[in-house]
Amino acid sequence: MTNPANPMSVPASDLPQILNLLEMAITSTLIHPPTAPRTTPTPAAHALSAAKSSITTLPHSGLGAKETLSHLLTEILPGLTAQSTSPHYYGFVTGGTTPAALAADIIVTVTDQNVQVHLPHESVSTDLENAALSMLLQLFHLDTAEWRGRTLTTGATASNILGLACAREHLLREKLILAGYIPAEASVGEMGVLGACVEAGITGIQILSAAAHSSIAKAASTVGIGRRNIHDLSLPAAPWEFDLEELERRLEAGSQRGVVSIVVVGFGEVNTGMFTTSIREIRALTTKYGAWLHIDAAFGIFARVLAGAEGAMGDVGKWADGLELADSITGDGHKLLNVPYDCGFFFTRDPALLTSTFLNSAPYLSSPPTATPAAIPSPLNIGLENSRRFRALPVYATLHAYGSTGYEKLVTHLVTHARGIARFIYRHAAYELLPAGAGGEEEAVGRVFVVVLFRAREERVNKRLKERINSDGRMYVSGTMWEGREAVRCAVGNWRVCAEGWGLVEEVLEGVIKRAAEEKGEE
Repeated sequence: MTNPANPMSVPASDLPQILNLLEMAITSTLIHPPTAPRTTPTPAAHALSAAKSSITTLPHSGLGAKETLSHLLTEILPGLTAQSTSPHYYGFVTGGTTPAALAADIIVTVTDQNVQVHLPHESVSTDLENAALSMLLQLFHLDTAEWRGRTLTTGATASNILGLACAREHLLREKLILAGYIPAEASVGEMGVLGACVEAGITGIQILSAAAHSSIAKAASTVGIGRRNIHDLSLPAAPWEFDLEELERRLEAGSQRGVVSIVVVGFGEVNTGMFTTSIREIRALTTKYGAWLHIDAAFGIFARVLAGAEGAMGDVGKWADGLELADSITGDGHKLLNVPYDCGFFFTRDPALLTSTFLNSAPYLSSPPTATPAAIPSPLNIGLENSRRFRALPVYATLHAYGSTGYEKLVTHLVTHARGIARFIYRHAAYELLPAGAGGEEEAVGRVFVVVLFRAREERVNKRLKERINSDGRMYVSGTMWEGREAVRCAVGNWRVCAEGWGLVEEVLEGVIKRAAEEKGEE
């Protein structure tokens, strides 16, 4: 019933309509996109229209929940990113939301847990987060007993910040102990980066990488290392690969100058989706020179799901061999796990490195003495956030619902779908599959994971290729640069591609070339 004293209460008469509107909102995320070319306004027109219909002045008296929900569905929803929940959203390497994860996320919103302190006698939330992290390790064939430092984050950027912070803590801690500090006092979290470097006799920290994701630069700035101390050692013809000779030279020179090193390896290069193949050699060098090895496997970690598979998929599973050699690992749940934004995860072996950096000591934010054993730390002490949404529940739900076999089938479908697109592009006279290689079709297609990089051969068409594809309205891609020229990324990640062929993609790409030829004839 309505409480007249509470303006936020809902009239009972409005509830049926509100529930119908909520059902529309949920159902709209599960409906496939139209299969006919766009005849309605473009995504840009929808976005502009939605912006104009939005209010910018705080109303004195609100219109109520029912009218607002109607406004959101009819005027705002069309202006959000086109195709973002469809199987043909190929813009960024993101998935959709599995039915189990969607249901769990609704529960997350309804219960509105703040998962920051381990309170086992009050809420099961931290226990479920611990269970979800354990199941993730099992999904990726990583030893749960070995990877005891683990937490959920907002995404790969936050996980990379944790990775560099742990690396910084470990490297400087080791030097501080050598300088005579007792382990309990050797903490960058207590001394600060500058103080720790001075006391340890360290002249700098360098990050050595090959085509690192842009979030590594943000992480380096955040943890006090600095963007200018990132050095790209990638091979020109294969930027996902390290120049191993230069890597050793930099490691050796750094150690002689009192510079400690963090080596960042990408499993799944952002433009091509390709993997570093020299991980064991890199591990040997980092061990030799006392460097930290961080692997940013935001979506590449999902190749591990196929470890032990047969045939071509088994080969894909081997691409992520060596992930277990890392000192820290970044992964993204809102990519191929297909759980909602925002969800990332971070793994490292020594949980003490996390608490040294992220400890939040306040009496009112402590677990009670009865919260034993202390196997589950309070999340606010091992990550960036104090206020944390219960993002573990969709992870727990989707792994509970589909298991390792379900995800093996999902990743197989994603790779197969991407390779179908790649094969079509390779055979098409008007398109070029990237990166160019000396091998034939099977080699070119066989190196595709879930990202297909390509361009139109005719520069006039290629200049606006992304816009030409997206204006059709049936699929969505993102643009990038490759070797100084525009290119398009087609990233396959949505769970519904298991029920979709790539025929629609072929139709759209054929239509782009046909329309471009017609435009040329009219000039």
